[in-house]
Amino acid sequence: MSDRKKYFFFDYDGTLAIPRTREIPQTTIETLDQLRAEGHMVALATGRLQINALNYISTAGIDNIVADGGYSVTIGGTLRWMRPLDLEPVKACLRRLDALDVPWAVTTANELVRYSNNPDFERIAGDYYVPTRYVEDLSIDSLTEVYKVYIPCKLGSEEDLRAKGALEGVPSVRYNPDTIFVEPMDKHIGIKMMMDEFGAPYEDVVVFGDGMNDLTMFRPEWTSIAMGNARDVLKERADYITDDVDKDGIMKACKHFGWIAQ
Repeated sequence: MSDRKKYFFFDYDGTLAIPRTREIPQTTIETLDQLRAEGHMVALATGRLQINALNYISTAGIDNIVADGGYSVTIGGTLRWMRPLDLEPVKACLRRLDALDVPWAVTTANELVRYSNNPDFERIAGDYYVPTRYVEDLSIDSLTEVYKVYIPCKLGSEEDLRAKGALEGVPSVRYNPDTIFVEPMDKHIGIKMMMDEFGAPYEDVVVFGDGMNDLTMFRPEWTSIAMGNARDVLKERADYITDDVDKDGIMKACKHFGWIAQ
């Protein structure tokens, strides 16, 4: 067993939770409990909005959270730091979408709602990630903070949107067949900020991930573990590849490294 304290950061969808059901396997829950019992720190590292992440992770007993793709830090259940997307690139993106007649919605605060000036946005988007409120006079110039942008875009249409420059200068990712999300993808920023708060060395960080928005937290400063169901590009960057999320992947990796008992 390892006697040095480690700081574990787990992605949620596809890493802690099974993507189809969003259920956290029982072996994973037990592994998190064992890690804490051994004196390790357990945290979430997600692209989700902070308030959304709090709701999703409550059943796992995790209250240390890097959310917003690295742009917020919650320690012991208390939000310590949060910042929005860089505003001018977002506004430029929205203007390009308007020019292409592509509807959009934005989240403008740490709340589970998005706003659109298109009354048909929710029907067109089809993802139902958060409720949509129609604001007839919502203008790009009126925006002062944006945390996420939502763009309806079916599979197969994304390259055309990129070719037209609509997503230039903003970080974007796809989680479902219907919508592209413009959101931060810098989880390492929040991880380093949390480690600095703890006064702990980066070399004691261990990250688990599976998706494209996990790429930036797979870094040489610490240990990076890819799930068996992870994207190939993530596996290429990983220090270790474990089994799938629904095949005890987290438990197997923690036993392999001696972080919990065999």
